[in-house]
Amino acid sequence: MPSTTKQVALITGANRGIGFELSRTLARDHGFYVILGSRSSEAGVAAAAELQNENLSVSSVTLDILDDASICAAVETISRDHGHIDLLVNNAGVMLPLALSDDPSTKRSAFAESFASNVTSAALVTDAFIPLLSASPLPRIVFVSSVLGSITHRLNPNYVWDHFEYIPYRASKAALNMLAAQYARRYAEKGWKVNAVCPGYTKTRMTGWNGEKEVEDAMTRLGRMCTLGVEGETGTFSDAGGEVPW
Repeated sequence: MPSTTKQVALITGANRGIGFELSRTLARDHGFYVILGSRSSEAGVAAAAELQNENLSVSSVTLDILDDASICAAVETISRDHGHIDLLVNNAGVMLPLALSDDPSTKRSAFAESFASNVTSAALVTDAFIPLLSASPLPRIVFVSSVLGSITHRLNPNYVWDHFEYIPYRASKAALNMLAAQYARRYAEKGWKVNAVCPGYTKTRMTGWNGEKEVEDAMTRLGRMCTLGVEGETGTFSDAGGEVPW
């Protein structure tokens, strides 16, 4: 059980990659009690144990973002054990490549899976945890997005990632940004901090271990947006360099 003085964070897809390193960063550097959400209970327990061995205040919860029963069960568990959360990080998602020449059935499947994981599930998870966030004195929601979801950048032929197709991923992250804007607008008057953040092209399993930075280097902006105070911004889309055009 966490100390009552610690803020409580829930991170989806936290047993590896960005989510795992963010769990470490929030617990180690910002004094959070972090709950690692993971589709696999075994993977979640193992990841939490690794951080517990570093004397960090963490635990795991089984949370399959594609399974409504799993989401509800996670809400019940966290409500019973903690009574609230101060931060929700919608990190879990997929990145599926798709060229324009792919056959219709493959294309339909790729779009369906991308939107189910990256958009619909983020909305359902967020809605499910709104009551626990409402019990916090300063609720924060971070949507882990991507600059590839920027429509402004997509229309710029000179943009550095212009060659990068990944159409379902781009479209789903653009939709995720709208989702972030929707929640930011809905809870602005209550003082909630809701933002979309791109961690950058990072070496993780999702990227096939390709990338421009290690996961540790992706934490600066994410960490800041997860720990905003009362005067912090809301309704923004940013990366390590600052504001990203929608």
